[in-house]
Amino acid sequence: MSDRLNGEERFGGFPLLTVLALMAGIFAVGSEELVVSPLLVGMADSFRTSVALMALSVTVYGVATAIGALIFAPLGDRMSRRVSLTIGMTMFVLGTVLCALAPSPALLFTGRALAGLATGAFVPTAYAFVGDQIPYRHRGRAMGIIVSSWSLSLVLGVPMGSFVGGWVGWRWTFGLLAILGALVTLVLVRAGGSGNATGNAGATPGAEAAAEPSDRGWVRDAARAFLAPRVPTYVLATFLNMLGFYGMYTFLGSALQYRFGTGSSMTGIMILLYGLGFATSFLTGRWADEWGKERVLVVLLAGLVPALALIPQATRWTPLLVVCLFLWGAMQSLVVTLLSTLLSECSQQHRGAILAFYSLATNLGVAIGAAVFGSLFTAYGFDALGWVCAAITLMAFALTGWAHRGRGERTAGHPTAGAQDPEAAVDQARGAKVVAHED
Repeated sequence: MSDRLNGEERFGGFPLLTVLALMAGIFAVGSEELVVSPLLVGMADSFRTSVALMALSVTVYGVATAIGALIFAPLGDRMSRRVSLTIGMTMFVLGTVLCALAPSPALLFTGRALAGLATGAFVPTAYAFVGDQIPYRHRGRAMGIIVSSWSLSLVLGVPMGSFVGGWVGWRWTFGLLAILGALVTLVLVRAGGSGNATGNAGATPGAEAAAEPSDRGWVRDAARAFLAPRVPTYVLATFLNMLGFYGMYTFLGSALQYRFGTGSSMTGIMILLYGLGFATSFLTGRWADEWGKERVLVVLLAGLVPALALIPQATRWTPLLVVCLFLWGAMQSLVVTLLSTLLSECSQQHRGAILAFYSLATNLGVAIGAAVFGSLFTAYGFDALGWVCAAITLMAFALTGWAHRGRGERTAGHPTAGAQDPEAAVDQARGAKVVAHED
């Protein structure tokens, strides 16, 4: 795997090895983020402290992830993204090893902070790498596969980590994640390769030509990135989508326990169904490539609005709940895929910085959704929460619908409307040069 894909990957087959390597890295950092929940009791017993104190490690990780995205991810616009990915995964390994060996809560929190910074650096850089190096016609499918690794973390990584923690201790869970991270780092280092952050494989329709990063400072470059066409709209839509999603998901388990009882296995089964639905982005990403990413995004957000309102009602009837949770996971998975993909296509020059804003919006939505809606759930119940989350998602739908309509009108009025997709033309032209050179 190198920064410059070979001719076969660019113009012919799907670059599977490249995508799988990035998928393994995100699976590792995703499992690190999610696996702490079932380990809290063991960690508290080990340090002879409270579960509440150990739960602060989740907060430390989330805050560090947001900071890492803002500070480190834009560096990929100034240097090889492969170097950024390697540095990020190395930081992740060091932080995870520190968690595994920590003799005190303070050092555990330090390790979590380091791993969180690494996650903030790695994830948006991986998304930007896809935007740089995956041909436009394959990009939705590639991002779908990579995003599905988050669901694998939920469906596979968390249960395995919980089992290992209960069998041989929570430290071994972190140890295994560190080993996985080290393997990903080895692949990135051995692959080597030249190329830089602005490799031309990622040229996108409507994106400006690649240029050297500005020397005027990070703040000014970040401002230019955020003000690029469509970026504020999709970043705000990301925040609203994650706010509505996590506001519902955070309290789904509690609502299901009220429905099935605290000792029932049905709660875990229902959440697993959501995870299985989320994993479908592995397959559905290619549909978005064929039907149009913006159009599919608008349709999916429109579908999420009634789904969020219906799920609390569906808890009263198990067959309907099964369908709703699976469809919710499938729709949310593809929405996340499309928002990250569309943002990666807004600006080739500032792709890393833009995806850092995407990561920041995601983490703010998660943090606020988990913190703010607790009182609403306690006072008014799951039904009220569903209506509020549906209303928030409706705003995201309105934003993306407005953006899609405005883009369609501008395209229709453009003298080259109906012409070949610019990126497809770039791919074909580059492929022709390769063939001519070989001849």
